[in-house]
Amino acid sequence: MIGSATWGSSGTRIVTWVRFRDLATGTEFLHVNSHFDHQSENARVRSAEVVRSLIADTGLPAVFTADCNAIAEASAPYTRLVTDGGPVDTSLAGTQLTPQVGTFPNHGTPNPAGTRIDWVLTTPDITVRSAAINTWTKDGRWPSDHTPVQALVRLP
Repeated sequence: MIGSATWGSSGTRIVTWVRFRDLATGTEFLHVNSHFDHQSENARVRSAEVVRSLIADTGLPAVFTADCNAIAEASAPYTRLVTDGGPVDTSLAGTQLTPQVGTFPNHGTPNPAGTRIDWVLTTPDITVRSAAINTWTKDGRWPSDHTPVQALVRLP
């Protein structure tokens, strides 16, 4: 049910998606965004399953962005999304423009040994040209409690 807290989540979580069409080329793609639960592993796994199904059901090239609250490359939600032909992790494809750092420094300096819990994934038909974790500050102030994960991609 829309707006419900299910699967043991600590609060209401949603997934949003938009279908875009490039006016110049007619190419369509899907952008999916979410924020997985920070306490319930079951809720994160089930959320990953919903996202994977949504992407597969459209058959469109897709970009998925999220605060997944789970470690990239070392968690069940990540595995559910990227295995067996699922989306590709942009931080592992293309040129990595910045060092890997933890993406939840909580308004502090990112930890080079920290974990990446924020992800940008794409379907395999999208070319990842480069990826980065943005550690920009202004006057020593961080714009968020997370460091943004970014990717430059080319649609098919």
